[in-house]
Amino acid sequence: MSVAAMLFWPVVLTYTFVFGEKATASVERCERGPTTRTGRRLTCVGTWRTESGGSGAGEIYGLDEEDAGTDVPARIGPMGPYAGGFTRNWAPFLFSLPLLGVPFIVFWALRVTLGHGRKLAKSLLADPTGGTVLIVSGDKAFHADGLPHATLGPPGPPPPGHRPVEAPGRRSRDFPRSGFDKAAGINRDATEFRALTAPRGQTLAVVEHRSSEGLEPEDVLLDPSGTALALIRRVSPSPRGYEMLDPGGAPIGSATNIGGKFSSSLRVNDARGTKAATIAHTGRRCVIRVENTAPPPFRDIAIVIAFATFRTTD
Repeated sequence: MSVAAMLFWPVVLTYTFVFGEKATASVERCERGPTTRTGRRLTCVGTWRTESGGSGAGEIYGLDEEDAGTDVPARIGPMGPYAGGFTRNWAPFLFSLPLLGVPFIVFWALRVTLGHGRKLAKSLLADPTGGTVLIVSGDKAFHADGLPHATLGPPGPPPPGHRPVEAPGRRSRDFPRSGFDKAAGINRDATEFRALTAPRGQTLAVVEHRSSEGLEPEDVLLDPSGTALALIRRVSPSPRGYEMLDPGGAPIGSATNIGGKFSSSLRVNDARGTKAATIAHTGRRCVIRVENTAPPPFRDIAIVIAFATFRTTD
């Protein structure tokens, strides 16, 4: 049952008891219906007249059996006349009480998940002198001053000189693909190529993305001709982590989670364990700082990883 459905009656009743027109109801009779799983429903009928002179007849809600043959105050709402106010109609509010905590839980979860990333992003933007600062959002990468750096294009054909790069050691997924995943096309066996292009249209690199039903996804960073530069493998979805290999399969670096299990912020290290880049994930964007001392491929490796954190089909 959705949250909206659970909140429907509490909202309607609150509106009725607070804003509904006042009326006096004359209760003719109250009768119990047949026994069901929830008991025997009480139905009361009668007539009513509002303070403005309107009148009506039919079922009156919020009554007890002893109200038959009496006149009771009521309020006219979207679903009809209700008597007894909040006191007698407490059940829908009782069942919806847990939902009142949902906004606070969501706020707490977002604060825990995104708070560290936003703080880290702010510090990276405030001190750009230590390296190159880029911002990734959607399918675009920008410089810290807002100037465009590159765009990740739509899926297309492989570059002309492409040769598949394979290396042993790809990790198996922790959980099998669900029926929902299959229907949504998530974790499917597929390979796609997307060009990373500069503002004037020249291709800076090509990203070969490989998804699999039973294995963790991986990306291959290719130069414009199709020659492989690095293999980027996800080793864990939560907390998120990656390993980077050269085309021959030798380790050249890793990306490890920082900021807690639910954070998507990452520290990228080279093969010696020296920090090459930092990726601060704020929810809607990633702020990247690539250290001045990082080997050349790590700028584009960090961009590819940042794009991967927004991917919804892995």
